[in-house]
Amino acid sequence: MGDGSEQHHILHINPTKARARRRFFKGVLRATMKSVLKKNPPMGFQRAWTRAVLKSVAKPSSVTVDVRRVNGRTVHVLTPPNADPDEGILFLHGGAYVIGGDGAYVGYAGQIARATRRRVWLPDYRLAPEHAYPAAVEDALATFDAMVNEGFNQEDITLLGDSAGGGLSAATALALKARDGDDAAGALVLMSPWTDLTMSGESVERLASRDPLIDPAWGRASRMGYAGNRPLDDPGLSPLFARLEGLPRTLIQTGSEEVLLSDTLRFADALNAAGVPVQCEIYDDLWHDFQMQVGLVADATRAVNRIRVFLDRDD
Repeated sequence: MGDGSEQHHILHINPTKARARRRFFKGVLRATMKSVLKKNPPMGFQRAWTRAVLKSVAKPSSVTVDVRRVNGRTVHVLTPPNADPDEGILFLHGGAYVIGGDGAYVGYAGQIARATRRRVWLPDYRLAPEHAYPAAVEDALATFDAMVNEGFNQEDITLLGDSAGGGLSAATALALKARDGDDAAGALVLMSPWTDLTMSGESVERLASRDPLIDPAWGRASRMGYAGNRPLDDPGLSPLFARLEGLPRTLIQTGSEEVLLSDTLRFADALNAAGVPVQCEIYDDLWHDFQMQVGLVADATRAVNRIRVFLDRDD
């Protein structure tokens, strides 16, 4: 583990020695995801292709799946054998708000459930461009309320998301704060969060060629369907520009080689300035949403295990 940066809430974490394995998966992702999505193929193909690729993330056999309907949407509830009966996770998946639904994330969510020892609720929230903002936030709030109706206390629910799902988790926390007051949820866990749909961060272009997963042109095309007629710096779309006071304690994890590195650094600084307890981990030599390779890449497994450590803390 590396030492902290000048900002005390930001920690650089050295990669494991498995360099060859990281290089292998970088190549796989570049060939199977980046090279395909950068061509911006028809949306139906993007969604089907993503589901097929994500099958490489296997759900642990010990994790059970219960399929429910909430507000007209499918929600997968994943339960590990040693689940904490009182604490749960609302997992909002990534995919630039346009892909990642229809159960594509069940394997990934199952890995999160096993690692954190918590039940994970994974909603298939409405996607753009068919459904612009705030449809996804509305579906996230409905799932949160269903968890409360199930018996969870609000302060025992963690909002967790990757990429666009990280931005959506932050936007949902802001909506909960507006509706229910400060600290409406227990914690935020954001993996490579997309917090700025204006894509004004300097890393978007600087690291465009190094990130093996995301091409900025695809992000720019995808964001328009989600934004609809709203300006891209609307705080509901881009939590970086919101008033962040009163949000729950937050863990952010990101890779040093990803296009959204600036989103993480600026959002962590903004949370810190707003008085929100924030722990930001930068994993050196890792890429956008690298945690998705949990069980396949040691660095990803380590990062996911650190989520449990963060959530198990009482402070």
